[in-house]
Amino acid sequence: MNRIQKKFEYWNSLYSSKRLDFKKKIDLWISKGKSSIGSKSSQMLSDLDFMAQNLKKEFAQNKEVTSDIKKSVKIFRRLYKELNEITKPVWRQWGEALLVAVIAVFLLKTFVFGLYFVPTGSAEVNLLVGDRVWGNNMAYSFGSKPKHGDLIMFANQDFKYDKNNKLKCLWQKYVGLPISILGIEAGPDNIVKRVIACPGDTVEGRLEDGKPVIYLNGKKLYEPYLNKYPLIALKKNSGFFDFDKFIFFPVPAFLRYKSELNFFSYDPLKNFLNQPFYRMDYAEKILNPETNQPWLLMPNTLTEHDGKIVDVFGPIIVPEGKYWGMGDNRKNSKDARFFGFIDEDRIYGRASFVVYSIDSAEPFWLFEFIKRPISFWTQSIRWKRFFKSLKIELARFASSESEALVSVK
Repeated sequence: MNRIQKKFEYWNSLYSSKRLDFKKKIDLWISKGKSSIGSKSSQMLSDLDFMAQNLKKEFAQNKEVTSDIKKSVKIFRRLYKELNEITKPVWRQWGEALLVAVIAVFLLKTFVFGLYFVPTGSAEVNLLVGDRVWGNNMAYSFGSKPKHGDLIMFANQDFKYDKNNKLKCLWQKYVGLPISILGIEAGPDNIVKRVIACPGDTVEGRLEDGKPVIYLNGKKLYEPYLNKYPLIALKKNSGFFDFDKFIFFPVPAFLRYKSELNFFSYDPLKNFLNQPFYRMDYAEKILNPETNQPWLLMPNTLTEHDGKIVDVFGPIIVPEGKYWGMGDNRKNSKDARFFGFIDEDRIYGRASFVVYSIDSAEPFWLFEFIKRPISFWTQSIRWKRFFKSLKIELARFASSESEALVSVK
């Protein structure tokens, strides 16, 4: 039996096993007055019967397989697949289409690219809360490694995957959305930091003239990307529901009402109500409990945590498979100064550019639109940040301004 005949036998066996079901479905359509799809399917059934009979005769006579026979087998296969598809229940067609779409999105998001919401201001003002960033998940494929100055995207170092349940672990790692009813918790937060030191580098944090500086391999690091603006404390609201459960169903965390104090980049030379980075309101302003004045954090000043100045560290040699990453907004960034090295296996891509930007802490832009349907278009959308590149080109990761040729796009 030749290869073409084997193909025909395979598709004909499938057709023969389903022919009765096809006939019943077609008769039902015709009885319900669905003449268009009924007549089309009936004609396809007749064509398949006719072709099956003729092809059996051709192969039984052991004739040479001609181009016409090959073409007939291809047409037979195409007709069978089309008839099989249109006679499926609607729910099954939708289910299969949805499954294919989910798999496609999963593969693209995991291995090619992803669109990521920026929830914090640790990379201001290069990245703002509400930016939707294009993550290049192929940047470190095929042997490529993160380089000095890259804005890497990685899974929260402190997150513990549920390794007792493989399905939950895979869901947390590759999907991340919580399903409270099934007891599936959200996956790790996506974090963006800039690579300061790579494996084998020596990194050190020092104080010079009272200001924190970074030394890389014994030379002072020039960092043109650092946030030069002071930060102001504001209390902003997000979410909708001020309760944890609705009847028996838990309310997802992203829908729960929250009022949180955070620090945002602030330009003191601009009017408070006309700031370049965030929409601000006098009612959101938080006063410093010690001075009773607006609570400000100034750039190039020391950062303390648990009574320790975190800007002073090292010198530290970065081990193989690890990276030292820090935020561009050093006064409001929980980075390697706090949690140490970033594991290479947690890095999944590089932030390439801002696709679009909404001035809101809401994870879904539709929530902001529901709250402010009018001002959403004029105040919430940051039109100028659409397709903003995040690439910082350096002739080399220089140790001083005089050594660098910098072009920030």
